Amino acid sequence: MFDFLFHHHEDLAHNKSKVKQWTGEHKVLAEEATAVVSFYEKGDFKKAKKHLVKLQSVALKHLMDEDVTFSDLMHKSSESEEDQEIVDSMKAFRKTFVDTKKALIHFFIHYTSEDVVLDEKFKMQLDGIINALVQRIEYEESNLYTKISK
Repeated sequence: MFDFLFHHHEDLAHNKSKVKQWTGEHKVLAEEATAVVSFYEKGDFKKAKKHLVKLQSVALKHLMDEDVTFSDLMHKSSESEEDQEIVDSMKAFRKTFVDTKKALIHFFIHYTSEDVVLDEKFKMQLDGIINALVQRIEYEESNLYTKISK
């Protein structure tokens, strides 16, 4: 009944359901980002803003869930070589993503405000953020996710 109090090590390499959830969220992020760009380029700034708000919601939820899960996995890790390799990968990922995450949050705070106009500066920043996110997603899915979802 109280087995949860005596938590045994869970293999860090077995998180398929979480990785499946995150890759699904990556697809939603890509769809929403594409919609923002498409509506912006058509001059429909109201719909572009609507999709930007949705993009913000999915992205921030995704980032928070990853942070919590990675912290939990690091806490549950063993001293095994495989677990330590996974922990090192998670730490490196988190460390290198800090600046991108801050820029993303500031971008969303500014451009999702009702009174802020989606102008050329917005489009330039959006393009940069999309490029950074594409690189991060490619890294996650080809490296980090493969290590935690065997």
